[in-house]
Amino acid sequence: MMNYVKSEIYRVTHSKGIYCFTAILAGLSFLLNAVLAWFGKMDGASFPYNTTSFSYSNLVANPMIFCTMGAVVGIILYEGNRKNGNLKNTIAFGIPRTKVFAGECIVAAISAIVSLIIVLAVYIVSAIILLEHTGPVNLTDLLTEIPAVFLLAVACLISGIVCIEAFGKDSTGIIVWFIIWFIIPKVFFYLGLRFDVIYNIAMWMPENFFGTSGMIVNMSQSITAWGTSEGMAKCIISGIIGIIVFSLSGVVLLRKREL
Repeated sequence: MMNYVKSEIYRVTHSKGIYCFTAILAGLSFLLNAVLAWFGKMDGASFPYNTTSFSYSNLVANPMIFCTMGAVVGIILYEGNRKNGNLKNTIAFGIPRTKVFAGECIVAAISAIVSLIIVLAVYIVSAIILLEHTGPVNLTDLLTEIPAVFLLAVACLISGIVCIEAFGKDSTGIIVWFIIWFIIPKVFFYLGLRFDVIYNIAMWMPENFFGTSGMIVNMSQSITAWGTSEGMAKCIISGIIGIIVFSLSGVVLLRKREL
């Protein structure tokens, strides 16, 4: 499998997909902070958003962004993998399907980590240089968010690969992925308002516990879901569960799926 991982890393580093994705996100990150700084200079005290606190809050208040971007990386790297014959050719060389799936997840995770480091560096550095250092949301809130959502983002990435390879069309896989991560948790949440057992399950789903666990991030206060040891542990455990569930699902579904 190591040879397959090396070959995939070579393929990824010699294709435009991940570079374009990273460049776009880094550019948007800088542009956001530059625009906030520009409006701050134009309007002065009447514009309260040219602060590092407001900039950081865009990520701290929306942790599912990291999960979504993880899935996007997986989809960018492996969309059309079945259609263009790459998967069939790999299997024909005698590499077991489970090892191919594991290799794809490893390569996508490595790519996502590198992309994350670059984009976050641009985001944080540009915020520090261009914006005023005031407000309730600080750099610590953003940096502690990374370990809190990292495993959840990996689970999201794995599920994205599973969905686009388990279904005939990439668009169908993306829709199924969205339903799994955003629609089903809401269904469980509303059912859980009537049934305690379902509610307990629902509150282990990130879309729910990030949105309804008392997390408040705004211009006046910053209370994060991972700000306590219990909250951080819940984020990490939920991520581990997601990785296990989607990894096993991938092994089972992709073994049965026809090339």
